Amino acid sequence: MNPLTQVKRIQEINLKEAALGISEQASWHTKYKDSAYVFVGGIPFDLTEGDLLAVFAQSVLSTAIIWGGC
Repeated sequence: MNPLTQVKRIQEINLKEAALGISEQASWHTKYKDSAYVFVGGIPFDLTEGDLLAVFAQSVLSTAIIWGGC
């Protein structure tokens, strides 16, 4: 899925939750409100975990790589 399409879908979900008056505890945001997860897509398959750590270590204080599957 196109990343911009995904962002638009998330924004639509947020608007629906607000319109319905869904509480903070019931919102999907609750699970992630204290985390600093960042989804990064489109990474070349030949990069290693070390490559990613080197890149992200320059911009963040703490880095943990969680590998997802396709």
